[in-house]
Amino acid sequence: MNSFFSTFDKTSLSQWKDQIIQDLKGKEHSVLEFHDPIEELDYKAYYHQDETASKNEAPGNFPYTRGLKTSDNNWMNGALIEITDESNANKEALALLMKGADLLVFKTKKTDCDWNKVLSEIKLEYIKAQFDVPSIKHYTAIKEIVGNQLNTVSFNFDPMAIGLEIINELIEASGSQQHPVLVVNGFGVQQLGATSWQEIAFSINIGHEYLLKLMESGLSIDEASGMVHFHIGVGSNYFYEIAKFRALRQLWSKVIDAYNPEHSCTYNCNITAVIGHANKSLRDPHTNLLRQTTETMSASNGADSILVLPYDLYSISGASELSKRMALNISLILKEESYLDKVIDPAGGSYSVEALTKLIGEKAWSYFQLIESNGGLFIESGLDAFVNDINLKRQERIEAFQAGKIIGIGMNKYHSPDLQKTEWAKRSSYLGIEPISFDMESKNSVV
Repeated sequence: MNSFFSTFDKTSLSQWKDQIIQDLKGKEHSVLEFHDPIEELDYKAYYHQDETASKNEAPGNFPYTRGLKTSDNNWMNGALIEITDESNANKEALALLMKGADLLVFKTKKTDCDWNKVLSEIKLEYIKAQFDVPSIKHYTAIKEIVGNQLNTVSFNFDPMAIGLEIINELIEASGSQQHPVLVVNGFGVQQLGATSWQEIAFSINIGHEYLLKLMESGLSIDEASGMVHFHIGVGSNYFYEIAKFRALRQLWSKVIDAYNPEHSCTYNCNITAVIGHANKSLRDPHTNLLRQTTETMSASNGADSILVLPYDLYSISGASELSKRMALNISLILKEESYLDKVIDPAGGSYSVEALTKLIGEKAWSYFQLIESNGGLFIESGLDAFVNDINLKRQERIEAFQAGKIIGIGMNKYHSPDLQKTEWAKRSSYLGIEPISFDMESKNSVV
């Protein structure tokens, strides 16, 4: 069998640099070197094999930088259903299933909800479902309806938002059935303006705290890991986001390995990628489709599920039919027509992505250790220090955007002549901080 590596001569690092300088045609070599002051990363637009620490890891092998998938790159296409009326929610869910969704994310703040009506005729054994509900009462009602199909559903209980006591309540309510019930809300932190490595460090710390609480109750590491899943936000920097997913899987497996699990599936970092609103615009809405597409492409390189939120979900008038349809269609097209689900870890082997993975992973691990040394995020002093760090990064992003260093097409540059008049509604805070919105900040920005 022919081998490219024996057929073609290897190019040395010096030869590679000489060729790059030649191709630049007089431009300074520094144009290919970058410093990101917000992410605090120094990286290049190119890397050579001799500059990387790549170990030729294969998918499905520790430390799972390349994931656990070994047959394809399949992911679930998600759709959000906010419940205000049970019958309407059921109709919406059935319609979305007919349009190609295979993950339904139900969200309700209703104290009482008729889940039998919501889930009528929905065959949960063939799809996945997540439930964002306010209390254990909802969990018990849904669990009774689901019955022996509990392995297809998960719950988004976030102790950071509702208190640690929910963990013991869930352990008691779930009995001997281990399935994802505790969500690590990295997405919530990303929407505040956190860096990629701050989001990973937050996720690792919170996930680790969950594991400790679950194991203290008598569960093994294998059982505890099965009750934790991650919601991770996706930003606009295409390669950062790919590297972020890889670094998260790698570091999570490092945490899991410290407790000597019996099963390889315990290492799995179950990730739902959520495409949010920090960089979305109501003034120039169609540009959002481009942003959502590149962000979904990033997410397809590592997520188990992808949930694209309608870009105008939090506008005063609510999500439009166009935004809801496109929120689902983007991930469907990338999977069913672009076949991004056919290649396992397509970014694997890219020296640039490998280098970014290493850079982001090292910063995330160092910051995770700092959080741990401060006592973690479930004590007031540790959380206060973390919130202060997030606020600093948030302010840096806002200032960079208003100075034109971060460009938002339709927001602070190239305004559409047909500007929309829809305004953003007030969004719920997380960790006491309101989500960042470049669109709202653009009122005072440079054009």
